[in-house]
Amino acid sequence: MFDFSSLNIVKNTNDFFIGIRKSKLEDNFEFCLPNGFDNFPEGDFEAVRNLFFKMYRTFRKFERDNLGNTRFNINKPDYQQEQDQTTLSSGGVKMQTEEGDVCVLYSKIRMIERVMEAYDELAINSIQKKVKRSEDIEYSQIHKYLDRAIYLKDNSNNDVIYVEAMDLPRSTVRYESTDIVNLYCYILDEIIEQLDSDVPDNIKARTQDIRFLAQGFKEDYLTSNQSIFAKDAFEETISILKEALDKIDKNTLYKDADYWGLYEAIETFLYGELNPEQGDGEFWGVYGFSLIWEDMCNTYFFKKHRDEICYADTDISLKGYQNLEREGEEKNRVGNCKANGGSLYWNQWVYCTSLTNSNKLGKIQDKLEWDELLCIEFDLNPRQFVYSHSKYNQSEKRVRSKVIRRFIRPDLILETQAVKVDNNFQESKSIKIIDYKDLPLKFYINKKLSQKSAKKYRYDIIKQLTYEYILQQKCEVSASEFFIPYYYYIAPSNPLGELEPGLNLQGIKIFRANFYLIQNFYLEDNL
Repeated sequence: MFDFSSLNIVKNTNDFFIGIRKSKLEDNFEFCLPNGFDNFPEGDFEAVRNLFFKMYRTFRKFERDNLGNTRFNINKPDYQQEQDQTTLSSGGVKMQTEEGDVCVLYSKIRMIERVMEAYDELAINSIQKKVKRSEDIEYSQIHKYLDRAIYLKDNSNNDVIYVEAMDLPRSTVRYESTDIVNLYCYILDEIIEQLDSDVPDNIKARTQDIRFLAQGFKEDYLTSNQSIFAKDAFEETISILKEALDKIDKNTLYKDADYWGLYEAIETFLYGELNPEQGDGEFWGVYGFSLIWEDMCNTYFFKKHRDEICYADTDISLKGYQNLEREGEEKNRVGNCKANGGSLYWNQWVYCTSLTNSNKLGKIQDKLEWDELLCIEFDLNPRQFVYSHSKYNQSEKRVRSKVIRRFIRPDLILETQAVKVDNNFQESKSIKIIDYKDLPLKFYINKKLSQKSAKKYRYDIIKQLTYEYILQQKCEVSASEFFIPYYYYIAPSNPLGELEPGLNLQGIKIFRANFYLIQNFYLEDNL
């Protein structure tokens, strides 16, 4: 298992990788942090450990939520791709964005996954109690052994049967045979604690039993302050566990498939590391974290501000959510409108409400879907328009079938307030446009960008201004923001985060969103 104190902390990687991988310059591992973590404390064991397990849970949730989704494909052994000269493992996950960019997610670490996958209540019980021939006789079961009995006659001509042995539950070997169970449960209990009980249901249902068996191992082998994931006790505890495993293995005479299942899980945890030769790939983590960041942000807004959402380019799954437009397993997905112009690789559904009661187009009764409003048209049919001479105006002869449409999709539109205007007391929606960006703050501050970065910077601004221009035809736009991840060492006055002061990109503000707050909302569905 990783020694979190030995990981090199890397911030703002050029290849936008988040996770743990072999260092390219040194013979150790490096932990690449998400964007916005410039204030993250280096050398803080507990902070690094907690971030690792939260990212581990985040990756697993994203994988589970998107299984079967059109934007998600499992990477098969016969379908290998390369990303930054790294060979993918067969257990990796391949995803593709709307633009066709490939990103790769490794959501499994063998050291942890093997321990959780090995849990089998029946297997654990079978190690503690094996069926073995016994000379003890249990008379309530004697009817099952009549075919093995020896029939005798005594002097009184009474029939007597004699049963030599029965198959009854009995400890297989000495006490060491059950220690493999206690050792395994101790490791599993430590993992459960670090994952805040965000574990498979079969494990969650037996947490108390696992903790009871784990306590038996601690009493026999460890002191009260020793722990696998404690800063000052990691190396010593791992060493004790290795010695215990070796002792148990040498003293266990009977070893069946159940025994080896637990043994191999423990061995992988204690001795394992990211090993390309074992099919783990050269890293654990993700390229293209923007996909996960968008789901995290959308989860927050749907939980905290659902009634204010007018439009959201998402189809996330929410626990307890009931969608009347969907059926079966998709009932808890938020998408309620088939997306116009949806691609094979991205959201086929968006969340959309009706736009009503606006004075912008002169009719209070106007009813328009946000998805319809967010449309750009280009007419390929040539025509002539003369403003001062209507008889020369050919606009009425337009052939609508030749119109090309593009439905643009901002990440989020929020209704912030309704105000009364003019003497007619007509209502006008005031909205906020939010686009999620998985980028560091310095990207927007730095004046000397590479050609590729400068192009993205320019395109992001153009897209956001286009959103604003289109929506202004119908609504009052009160704010336009880029929503970026940010680590707050000291909690901000507004728990969600703060605007970057003094930074205005042609009317677009930068909002430094509290990464941990949003992540906690994202993960709470699993608890």
